[in-house]
Amino acid sequence: MQLSDSYSTSTQQRVAILDAESAQVIFTSAEPMRVSVKESKRATKFAVEDGTERSDHVVRELTEIQVDFLLSDDTRNQFENIRQAFDQNKLLIVQTKVRSYENMLILDIPHDETPELGTAINLPVRMQEWVEVKPEFGELPPAKVENKSQSSTVKRGQQTTQESSRGGSVLSGVFK
Repeated sequence: MQLSDSYSTSTQQRVAILDAESAQVIFTSAEPMRVSVKESKRATKFAVEDGTERSDHVVRELTEIQVDFLLSDDTRNQFENIRQAFDQNKLLIVQTKVRSYENMLILDIPHDETPELGTAINLPVRMQEWVEVKPEFGELPPAKVENKSQSSTVKRGQQTTQESSRGGSVLSGVFK
């Protein structure tokens, strides 16, 4: 779901966590005290014959965000709301002052309970970008497979195994 421009600009100075499906603000009573965003990429490296290294490709790493919440009012329910999103693998949108990050998954929810904070707790929530793999199906050219009848998997349906004519696997012969 894309954020509307009206929401993005109206909350530009406010950090907010939104449900990725509905774009509704969640964790409304949890106060974000600090937001740390890590966007990075790395160049691949490989050695060449003269002993030097070369690069020919750039890999974008998954975005990581840590939001340090201070739960001060109704801490048990606030924590339970965050914990529920964690348990359900709910995808979130993190709206910072400068950018929105979509499809973020909560990975860690450690918390500190100290006498100095009284009834409040510090909750550093760590999230990582979720990029789902979409499987592709189709035909390989017959030259790319050893058995030409296996070049297409699209219309084969569920396959079952067949008994070997030798009566078992190689290992079964060793252990007999």
